[in-house]
Amino acid sequence: MNVQIAQLKYFLALAATKNYSLAAEQCNVSQPALSMAIKKMEEDLDLVLIDRKSNPISLTDKGDLIAAQAVKILEELSVMEKMASDLHLDKLNGSIRISVIPTLAPYLIPIFIKKFAISYPDIDLVIEEETTKNIIQKLKASEIDAGLLVTPIDEKSLIYTPLFYEEFFLFTHDKIDKSYILQEDIDFKHLWLLEEGHCMRHQMLKICELKNKEHSSITYNAGSIESLINITESSGGMTIIPELATWSLTSERKERVIPFYEPIPVREVSIIYHKYTTKLRLINAVMTAVQDAIPGYMKIKENVNRLEISPA
Repeated sequence: MNVQIAQLKYFLALAATKNYSLAAEQCNVSQPALSMAIKKMEEDLDLVLIDRKSNPISLTDKGDLIAAQAVKILEELSVMEKMASDLHLDKLNGSIRISVIPTLAPYLIPIFIKKFAISYPDIDLVIEEETTKNIIQKLKASEIDAGLLVTPIDEKSLIYTPLFYEEFFLFTHDKIDKSYILQEDIDFKHLWLLEEGHCMRHQMLKICELKNKEHSSITYNAGSIESLINITESSGGMTIIPELATWSLTSERKERVIPFYEPIPVREVSIIYHKYTTKLRLINAVMTAVQDAIPGYMKIKENVNRLEISPA
């Protein structure tokens, strides 16, 4: 089998236009040359790809399958060509747009953004906060180049690389004189949660197995971790916060942060992008900057006895 890239392009042009003349014009070749190339492709594959009896011209069932694969091949080729072009450049430049989930953005962005700007002065980095659902939708629509979120996520068109593993802690209104917290120590009736739409809400429920628990008469669905901390302080009770959120707490607040007993609940934080991205080098630059800002112990999944909590 010796199918050429040009034959794939001719074949897809004919599939799109359903007309030999239009396809040839689109590919800037003569009609006989295009027709012969596609016929040769059918012979090499030993398949009939074109239903020449239909009007307008259409693909056979097997032709549809080959066309779908041809699209993937040409997309991969485009990625390789763009990557090769980028590798000729000594300096990284260009623009990259990334989205970060709200329970991560306020704590992660400040610790890597300054170093990123110094290390990569020719890269224009645009960052926005989005929920996991919106990040996935925007990646598929090519509205953003990458996302920072919690995984695992099952999306065949997307690739993710784990960056670090973040532990969860309990934050309380009153200081608890314990070295660690057990599930039975949690006041389920006064546990403040994030609002629907945040993947961390699901993780909080999973940690405490709250779905069938009795709740108080007051419901406050917070939109941010900072709101959870503030409402806990003002109204009592407790909440669950990720490790990065504990770093900027005052010393007085840190005294009311308690780790969980093993297995410690953690979330896997990853960078996610489209499998056919043309900005892999820029994405790798973001990945490097984030990992450089994170302590080594958070990058080791097996560092302690951990219970990984998925986002859904």
